[in-house]
Amino acid sequence: MSSSDHPAGAAFALLALASLASLAAAAPVHGHGEELARRTEERRTSEERRTSEVRRTSEARRTTEARRTTEARRLAEPRYPATRQSYRAAPAQRRVERSDPRVSARRPAPVDAGLAVSPVRVVRYGNSLTGTVERSIRPGLVSRTFVSGGHVLYAHVYQRQLWYQFGRAISYETFVPAVRYPRVYYSWALTAWAHPVSYAWGWEVQPWYAVYGSLFTPYPVYTSPDLWMTDYIIAQSMQTAWQAHGAAPPSEPAATAAGSDAAAGAQPGDAGAAPPPAAEPPVPAGLPPPVTPQIKAQLNEQIKVQLQEQETAAAMPLTLTTQSTPPALRPSHVFFEVVQPLEVPSGTANHYCALSPNDYIKRTGGMSSEDWMIPVVVELSGPGDCPQGLQTRIGLNDLNSMENEQEARVMEAMQAASRSMGPNGPPSGPGVHPSLIADGSAAPDGRVLDAIRQAQ
Repeated sequence: MSSSDHPAGAAFALLALASLASLAAAAPVHGHGEELARRTEERRTSEERRTSEVRRTSEARRTTEARRTTEARRLAEPRYPATRQSYRAAPAQRRVERSDPRVSARRPAPVDAGLAVSPVRVVRYGNSLTGTVERSIRPGLVSRTFVSGGHVLYAHVYQRQLWYQFGRAISYETFVPAVRYPRVYYSWALTAWAHPVSYAWGWEVQPWYAVYGSLFTPYPVYTSPDLWMTDYIIAQSMQTAWQAHGAAPPSEPAATAAGSDAAAGAQPGDAGAAPPPAAEPPVPAGLPPPVTPQIKAQLNEQIKVQLQEQETAAAMPLTLTTQSTPPALRPSHVFFEVVQPLEVPSGTANHYCALSPNDYIKRTGGMSSEDWMIPVVVELSGPGDCPQGLQTRIGLNDLNSMENEQEARVMEAMQAASRSMGPNGPPSGPGVHPSLIADGSAAPDGRVLDAIRQAQ
């Protein structure tokens, strides 16, 4: 009997065939599920790897930033070309140091010298009462009092900046002026006068002029304010040199902020200065080099660059700014007056020569990626200094300190011009009333001479 003859048997056979078909269909579905699970696991593993890589990269970035911050703090103070120490330190020989950015970047430990609440650092040049006393105003700002030959000159404020170059953080400072004039005054300073102006400086009655007056020749007439400022700045440099080498220091050991101008002597533009003493002024051992017309022309060009930049800045809000490139490396900033003693490579292996205040150098290129030095050529030098025409190298902080001093002197010349306007001075100009910059105002430290004396 066949199965077709029995309905129950047929039904059972159909049921068995359906089960086999179901199992056959389920097999691929089950295999697809395993493949999907495998891919999901691989995706999860890949995402975990990516997350781990991002975490490692972030940690590496934070480590790099922390290392960079540590380096920046270590570099946060520019070097001065003299032995830096507190006057509480043990006696040590003072000397002129060599221009080296790797030395100039070192940050000495703060020493409380007792001159102010904040730490004070003292720099003395040679055996004379010449140097600087620096104190911190607040993070990122310092004031520095300058002393020359026992005379308190002035106090300037500087803002610390960072420049990331060649994979390292390089610290430098920018000058913070105490005042800023309206833009029209800077425009006036860059505009020729309608008629040439003769000006009687009155230097003949000032003590410094008897010895240093022959070292430069003022313009016979002035056709623009920048020429007037050029002679003012040169005369100011000569007076500072006289104070450092030829003038007798004040008898009192300290100079107050109010009396600092008197201690520093009459300014080059003050015609009403007191007559010189009866005795002839002493002749210094080494005079600055005579300023040639070519040097005056280059200095005048640099002064006009400063005025043009200040004119542009006067259109901006009056705030402290963070700069990227150091001012001394800007394309148009190439001519500098040396302001402190310095040693630079002489061109012979392991030999150095001196640069002194009132020498002039010209930058001929940018900072080297190999030794972080800047190429310059000596444009004017005194006897015993590096020869004129020498091509040498200098550290950034040394060059930028010259830039800062030049900017400060241009501002002082602007102030002197505004005070001297009138029938017997420069023609009157607009915008002679400046705005005060609180961050740039600082009085000289009252015990600065004590600090310089004791910095053995």
